[in-house]
Amino acid sequence: MTSIQNKNIHITETDEKDITTKLVEQRNERQYINNKNAYDAIKHDSKNPKKDNINEKALERIFTFTGYENLEDIKRDKVNYEENIMKLSALCIAKNASRQGIKDESLQLENINILQEYDIHISKDGKIKPIKGGGIRKTKIKKIDELKTIDFLITRGDNELGYITAKVSSGEGGHQDNVLEELSNFCEWTLIQQQNDKEKKCYIVLYDSSNTSNMINEIINKYKNDNLIITNTKNFKNDFLKWFNVNYILE
Repeated sequence: MTSIQNKNIHITETDEKDITTKLVEQRNERQYINNKNAYDAIKHDSKNPKKDNINEKALERIFTFTGYENLEDIKRDKVNYEENIMKLSALCIAKNASRQGIKDESLQLENINILQEYDIHISKDGKIKPIKGGGIRKTKIKKIDELKTIDFLITRGDNELGYITAKVSSGEGGHQDNVLEELSNFCEWTLIQQQNDKEKKCYIVLYDSSNTSNMINEIINKYKNDNLIITNTKNFKNDFLKWFNVNYILE
């Protein structure tokens, strides 16, 4: 229920729960309708289903996983019926690799932690957090004035050489935009933080993506400076060593 005071509507806790429940229910209803529309499209023309009612990327994944070129061939193949049912079911219930960020992070770390010959080590440190407006806080407790946690720490002996924020993006649209916005916020923070550094540090954006975006080029051009490196896993070693060779003398 709602109460009205001074012409302002105040939403009670009960209302908020009701609204959330309704939104979830409506989303589930939309998904059911989408599923039904896709089914009807396939039933009407399984060789060339109407594109307005299907997810074309999901359809391509079916063809890649099953080895068929169209749904009509799958439907007609009675010999491999059970096998195809299992493959199609697997596509529906398999875990989404893009949701397994921890595995992406581990793979990135494994591929960039290759500088031991220079006595340089890269490790995960979930305690290091950049503070909005400059500064670093080392604690596991998340506070409202912090940006996303720095993913990896670069050290040589007891010295901290720099910090890495790492992202993997395989999608376009909203998800990729959110990732790039986080990277932009990190770059903005590095400009401030460099003014606070008593010793020169390297700040690295490690961004691996199968998609191209004008926004990443804008970020590179806007924040380009000697102590900020925007790179990917493949080019990390060369890009970092260029910075290291300029700023440190090997002992």
